[in-house]
Amino acid sequence: MFAILTKIFNYLQSTGVLATGIAFILAVWKAVLPLAQAHAKTAQEKSLLTAIEGLVARYAQVASLSKQDRFDAVLNGALTFASDRGYTWAKSDLVKGLIENIYQEYKNAGKDIVPVLNTPSSDVVKDEPELVIPSTTDNSTADTSKPNSTDTVESDGASDIAKLEGEVEK
Repeated sequence: MFAILTKIFNYLQSTGVLATGIAFILAVWKAVLPLAQAHAKTAQEKSLLTAIEGLVARYAQVASLSKQDRFDAVLNGALTFASDRGYTWAKSDLVKGLIENIYQEYKNAGKDIVPVLNTPSSDVVKDEPELVIPSTTDNSTADTSKPNSTDTVESDGASDIAKLEGEVEK
């Protein structure tokens, strides 16, 4: 059996068929490999775009997130999707551009985007005006013709200082 294989190999080598066959296989390999890689990358791009479209549609319906929070959630989801599948070509800047493009297409297609709720956070304190309580010790100088107002202060300053000095001396 080994002798037969040796004779066939020697015959292919002496006629040049072996060299031609190897050259043909290498040429086909060099031509087909980039096409196969491009097809694989195209398939990866399509799957990433489909995933981003789904994430944009999902987070466009969450009213409790701000627009930046929605973008960040889609970005994190897309980068996680890409890294889980080994898409090393999917960098953050590229994915950000894809997200923005898909969001604009989503918006221009007239699809439903829930507006952001404007609820104050728990650390925001509502500023309310202070109530002015009239003094109970000196009712003779109180002006009852005007209602209490927190917006206007009518004082010349000197009379207030004189009143304070009088109260301190008592």
